[in-house]
Amino acid sequence: MNMYATIVPTDDARARASWAQAFEKFAAADRAFEEYRALVWEPLAATMDERAPRPDLWFEVTAKSGQTARFHVSPSKLGEWDDHIFPVFRKKGAAVRDAWLAYRAICEDVGWDAAGQEMDRLCNERGDYESSLIETPAPDQTALLDKLYRLFGPEARDPGQYGASWCPAIIDAVMADAHRLLASRPTLGPSLRADIQLG
Repeated sequence: MNMYATIVPTDDARARASWAQAFEKFAAADRAFEEYRALVWEPLAATMDERAPRPDLWFEVTAKSGQTARFHVSPSKLGEWDDHIFPVFRKKGAAVRDAWLAYRAICEDVGWDAAGQEMDRLCNERGDYESSLIETPAPDQTALLDKLYRLFGPEARDPGQYGASWCPAIIDAVMADAHRLLASRPTLGPSLRADIQLG
């Protein structure tokens, strides 16, 4: 017996290792997102709600006829109503401008924009790792069930709403798993298999 023989992992072992690695990367990204949300984002959002609720970027003017119209103010053109011919437009436009500038000053003071960018980054990273996990071949039926819950489970959709639309790469990966792990199982009878193919 050769004591120095190389142990070559089986295909099953490689598949399980790949799944475990992909799952751990997603789990780490998910933890980072949830920790940041709990420790930074939610307290900061509460501070913003208390100190500076987001103001409206519009004002309304009521004509002598009694008809009311709404006029929008662009954050990139805050002074667009400053030279309007009618004083009421100038006054209401200035009120919106001043409220928005005060709000933005508080955003800068508490670091709201930077926190939002970090939330977006962590959310995108988590989404990328989850997509990679779903595209990793499932080594067994338990892993396939995990994928199905991610795609179609209660957390993947709002109650009473249609489910999310998935890209072909995600659907193809899951269907390849289903075919490999379930198609030859006796629990999936011929009539059901035919229904699936025809459906």
